[in-house]
Amino acid sequence: MKLQNLHLRGVRGQMVVGFGVKGLGAATSFLFTWLLARTAGAAGVGAFGTSLTTVQMCVILALLGLDAILVRSVSVNLALENTGRARAAARHAIQVATGAGLALALIIVLFHWQIAVDLIGSPAIAQSLMVLSLVIPILVYCRLVSTVLRGVRWIGLSQFIDGPLTTSFGSLVLAIVWVRGMPADAVFASQLYLLGGVITAAVATFLYMRAVRSWQPREPLDESLLKPGFLILVANANNLFTDWFATVLLAATHGPVEAGLFRVGYQIAAILKLFSATSETILQPVFAVAYRQGDLPRIGRILRLTIIGLLLASAPLALAVLVAPEWIMRIFGKQFTSGAAAMQIMVLGQVFSLIFASSGSVLMMASRERLTVVLTTIAAIIGTILALLLIPPYGALGAAFAILGPLLFSRMASMVAVRRLGVRIF
Repeated sequence: MKLQNLHLRGVRGQMVVGFGVKGLGAATSFLFTWLLARTAGAAGVGAFGTSLTTVQMCVILALLGLDAILVRSVSVNLALENTGRARAAARHAIQVATGAGLALALIIVLFHWQIAVDLIGSPAIAQSLMVLSLVIPILVYCRLVSTVLRGVRWIGLSQFIDGPLTTSFGSLVLAIVWVRGMPADAVFASQLYLLGGVITAAVATFLYMRAVRSWQPREPLDESLLKPGFLILVANANNLFTDWFATVLLAATHGPVEAGLFRVGYQIAAILKLFSATSETILQPVFAVAYRQGDLPRIGRILRLTIIGLLLASAPLALAVLVAPEWIMRIFGKQFTSGAAAMQIMVLGQVFSLIFASSGSVLMMASRERLTVVLTTIAAIIGTILALLLIPPYGALGAAFAILGPLLFSRMASMVAVRRLGVRIF
């Protein structure tokens, strides 16, 4: 892959493909949550959501930050036609992170009851947590394969195995269950998620073998992946910590029903979060190569176009949330309307955060891991304090404010840091 191939028109095309596939992922994820709400109620959504966010935290820990380091290493090495080093980096990252994922899954399987009761304070999630823990190494593996596919510019396929395929399978089966009037609960939803992960891993393996078959044999790496990866691990864990802690604290203090109301609102807001995350994953290789070349104006130009595109894409949902929040929540069932205000806060907060979208990815691709760790740590502290102060008295509404505060801080602080790198955005 030549450096000149990473022109802006190519990036636009990749963004269109990426958003198209992630749009499908957002639709299937929304459908999965809607079907679960219809078949298992708020309590089922709350138990499944609390288990899933705990598993997602474990995935972040198992990845050891190697997903971000790998996309930087693969994209730069492929741009320089060092395919042997790219192969070595991919294999090393997959072996280490998947091994860590297996270890975490084993721990949860052995101690799922103690974790659910003593650590999380929610016995209702014990069984679903045990089942979902088995998907940890699978999600880790698929995330890293997706990273490699991004490096070879298989954008649509890379995004397809990083979420949409798993939820598509679960949504299909849940739809059949709902139509036939069969019972379902959080444990059944967890089993579907696990089976979807297995199917996704099989597809990911096939795509990975095709992507690297023309690469040269492995060459010794001249860089450490784990050392900078550890800093990214801390930053990524900090980014997810507030969402996880807010969900867990809400389930422990107000029960799975209240957690279910929050998770449905969170799911709606996650549509916009998905827009931002998709743009970041697609642009990370571009940022890495452009920064390596010293082309800071190009980074600023891409950021401006990304911000405008994200705001335009988010406008319809933002307007609907402002005009008819209770109607949107009623789609999941009458009992969910009481979470309308919390949903509004989360959605509008995500819209505002899009103004500063992708700034964190620029810092990571510019090897500013230490600064990223500092900013995300401060954000996690802010979120923890807000959660402890607001969730016990205000429930889902307090949880919405608790995740909004650190989100806005980290986005704005990252944008300031990007400007100090010399990138001009506005």
